[in-house]
Amino acid sequence: MKSITSLLCFGFFTLASLCAAAQEDPPETIVDPKTGETITEPVVSWVEDPTEPMFDEEASPVLPDEQEGPPAPRYGLQKIVIKGNRKTMRRVILRYLDLKPGEVFSVNDPRLEMARYRLLATGFFNSVNMSLKRGERRGWAVLVIRVKERNTIRIKDFMFGFSEITPYGSIGVTDNSFLGSGIQLSGSVVASKKQFGYRLALADDHFLNSDVGLHVEGLYANARDFFGHDNIQVNAAGDDINEPYAVLNYKRAGVQIGTGYTLLLDYFFWLDYHIEAISADVPTAGSHYSFGERRPIEFGHLLPGNSALSSIMFGLARDTRDHQVLPSEGSLTDFTVELSTEVIGSDYDYSKFTLAHDTYFPLGKGHSIRLGLFGGLIMGESPFYNQFFVGDYSAFIPSRLLELNFSHLQPSLLNTSVQEMRYEDMVGSLNLEYSIPFYRGAGLIYGINGFVGAGIFAIASREDLRTDPKGYQGYEVVPMDLTFDLGVRIDTKIGVLIFSMSNLFRLIPNLGVAE
Repeated sequence: MKSITSLLCFGFFTLASLCAAAQEDPPETIVDPKTGETITEPVVSWVEDPTEPMFDEEASPVLPDEQEGPPAPRYGLQKIVIKGNRKTMRRVILRYLDLKPGEVFSVNDPRLEMARYRLLATGFFNSVNMSLKRGERRGWAVLVIRVKERNTIRIKDFMFGFSEITPYGSIGVTDNSFLGSGIQLSGSVVASKKQFGYRLALADDHFLNSDVGLHVEGLYANARDFFGHDNIQVNAAGDDINEPYAVLNYKRAGVQIGTGYTLLLDYFFWLDYHIEAISADVPTAGSHYSFGERRPIEFGHLLPGNSALSSIMFGLARDTRDHQVLPSEGSLTDFTVELSTEVIGSDYDYSKFTLAHDTYFPLGKGHSIRLGLFGGLIMGESPFYNQFFVGDYSAFIPSRLLELNFSHLQPSLLNTSVQEMRYEDMVGSLNLEYSIPFYRGAGLIYGINGFVGAGIFAIASREDLRTDPKGYQGYEVVPMDLTFDLGVRIDTKIGVLIFSMSNLFRLIPNLGVAE
């Protein structure tokens, strides 16, 4: 394992050196962190001699959100011309501009800068430039918005690996602006030897050209999962069977529909209703050796036979990152709540709360440090696939794909009681990641960032905290472990590619797990 890590480190810094040498910026240039493009002029400028202003500086009216400083000459906006949008509809671009024809503005109007930022944040464009031309009358100007579109059809969640149980893989395709309408369509599929699942989704953040969004999602899974810790015995048809894990087969099919609303540009509030049908073949009984004694296996709170899950979910997100894929500053906060009760027709009674926050600290020249915090709590009995899974927080064992699990491995770098944990009700994690920009371009590859990160996490259920952790002493009684990763992220025209040490663990089962 040490030799493999050394090889990855060597490749990591070699790629950094080559890309840095090939992509040095000329002296006295400024690179836009949102797009990687060189900035040589302000957000909006005249491409010809300015027209005489409608108002001089002394008689200028007060504009919305005007920045401090002396007033600039004001002009009337005659019309807006959009160029370069071969696919994106004109109305989609105009919805992000608060300035309308007939209004008064100046070249340093903050609404223009905000419009450019919002257009870049959609992910529809590689660059957005604004310029002014003379209008047909004195004091009037024409605003020209020139965009350079990027491919909105992207491959995501492309993953394949080999666990100690089965090979598996997944792939997803998303069109962030279907036919240039701003409507997002996406589909994902995951499969292994005896499991498969898929998900289809549609989202429109401006339903019927309003400020209210609509999203619909459907899912189906024919899956299995693996329970028990050590020395497992399962009762099947009256016979005791000794296996390395207890298998639970299940199917689920559901739909989720909801709405959302953008508040104050950066905040997004959403409200969803989720319903699904579940069919589970739960073993009649099972036991395993855990915490120093033989205990019954808890099969993930899943009811045997047919059952229904119905829940209401709502959340609030705030995104101020300067780039969706390769950010270097800003933050992303996401708070969600899910409530399931028999009052709305559910056979499961629980409430789930999660809070995630990532802050990016810029270090100059595109370098940054990300501080990631996550916390989650479930009260009640949620089905196991909706609980917190230990593999989702450790880079050394396979994480879930579309809520499907393919491994029975447990992390154990610190040899703590975390190796007794699997699907749990409480989790907390802290991660630090250093990001290095290697390359910025506008062709097939938009950007390459190297990264190295480390973190610590703890995961448990309330019942586990009340259990005497036999066989563990000192810090080992705390169900925590370490994780770290090293690799590169490549933002390309067809999607985001990640080559990392954690991906290597997917290809070589047991490599990242301590004996």
